[in-house]
Amino acid sequence: MNSKVQGVIVCGVIAASLAGMLVFLNKTGGDDKKEESSAADSAAFSEAEAEHYYVLDRDEADITAVTAVNEAGGFTLDKPASGKSSWTIEEITSINQNKTLIDDVISKCGLLEASKIAEEDASELAKYGLDEPLASFTVSYNDGSSKTVLVGDTAPDTKYSYVKLEDSSTVYMMLNVRLSHFIGGANEFAALTLIPKPASDAEWPDYGKETITRSDWDYQVVFENDPKDIEGMLSSQVISEPIFAYLNITGSSEVTHGMWGLTASACECVAPSDEQLKGYGLDEPRCTVTLKGDDYDYKLKVGGEAFDPTVAEQDTPVLLGYYCTIEGVTGCNAVYVIPEASLPWINFKIEEVISNLMTTNYLVDLAEMSIEFDGEKTVYEMTTNGGSTDTDENGKAADVTAVTSDGKDIDVYEYKSLYQYIMSCPTNEICFDDPEGEAQVVIRETRKDGGEDVIELYKDTARRYVVKLNGKTSFRIQSTWVDNLKTNMENLKNGKKVNDTY
Repeated sequence: MNSKVQGVIVCGVIAASLAGMLVFLNKTGGDDKKEESSAADSAAFSEAEAEHYYVLDRDEADITAVTAVNEAGGFTLDKPASGKSSWTIEEITSINQNKTLIDDVISKCGLLEASKIAEEDASELAKYGLDEPLASFTVSYNDGSSKTVLVGDTAPDTKYSYVKLEDSSTVYMMLNVRLSHFIGGANEFAALTLIPKPASDAEWPDYGKETITRSDWDYQVVFENDPKDIEGMLSSQVISEPIFAYLNITGSSEVTHGMWGLTASACECVAPSDEQLKGYGLDEPRCTVTLKGDDYDYKLKVGGEAFDPTVAEQDTPVLLGYYCTIEGVTGCNAVYVIPEASLPWINFKIEEVISNLMTTNYLVDLAEMSIEFDGEKTVYEMTTNGGSTDTDENGKAADVTAVTSDGKDIDVYEYKSLYQYIMSCPTNEICFDDPEGEAQVVIRETRKDGGEDVIELYKDTARRYVVKLNGKTSFRIQSTWVDNLKTNMENLKNGKKVNDTY
């Protein structure tokens, strides 16, 4: 008798004996023995379940090739030869491959374990789906021999499938997880991390310029480093096209830095032709992202939607992601499926990534600020305790100590409130259409270093003004903000409180 089968029978006898003893104990010892009964039954079951049958048992070093044939196309895995650094899936040599999956295949082929014997001398293979196997794979060895494993139907206990060696009549039940690699195609061995994410802050490359175009835009969006490089800003990048704006780090970081760590969920097509690219919607992509720096030049194209093919046509489609290509990365000449969550560029809005600050000038850095309202100009001149430095003679942080307008002293506290009100000018609606006529309001912030920022407000509608920031049309704001600005200027002039609501 097969020693493994004999072992199972022995385990069955032991389990039966244990069960009989426990029944007796339960009758004589009461309910306090139920927990012991359950534990013993589980132990006996686990011992029986731990029996394994080696369908393949050969040293991994003897394996020279693995060839799989299945409905997905199969694959050919060759042993490293001269000039090759590792095992290679021959059908996808032009792209990076997942070495972990490949190593797992070799490991399983060295010692391929089944959990049960379905039938030792099977004559009717059809009942196991082994007359016309779902898949097969052949393992070749360095002595010229080979073994072919046939994969049949799923067993009633669906975690198993039936398998047999081609030259044997014994049918085994093998866990599906041990067979998963052998029923798929070559593309499943593609490496899916397209651009690695730096392991530490020190390894991040210098940021260059990111440009985004989309089929639903008639403009492009550009992110680059802040030219002022202002210390203390949450984000080191700004949006420079189609408007200039500072970024909020919460909404912008995935858009500006999401290319690093970009990972696909599947590889759809290797070395695609122009016709294939068209079929995936990549001849006219919905979104293109370029990211260029000193040592990198990436281009991501996002095409059509990728739906789960296993969902029936009459059911609600399940979106897996979008078909994409990536250029500028060695070994990625393929069409990949990338989940929507990893593609922030396809649906973000500018308003979601910019901060609520039009300018970032610290008050102590300004020499003066002027506000021209309907042709009437008011100039505010400031004195700081730190002069032109960041600290005063006692090492304390510089602060505005005096403000004058038309030769008269202005309440410093209320002036700070006015400046804070100006800094909070709303940026929640972007605008690219140049306004007509002359600016009704011009706010000019002149810094001690000679630079300046200019905010111009143009009447648009009864309830809206268009804002030009440093000569570029950028935002549309509520007229109530402008009305309250005028009121606040009057309040400051007359020694009244500045109101920050509008």
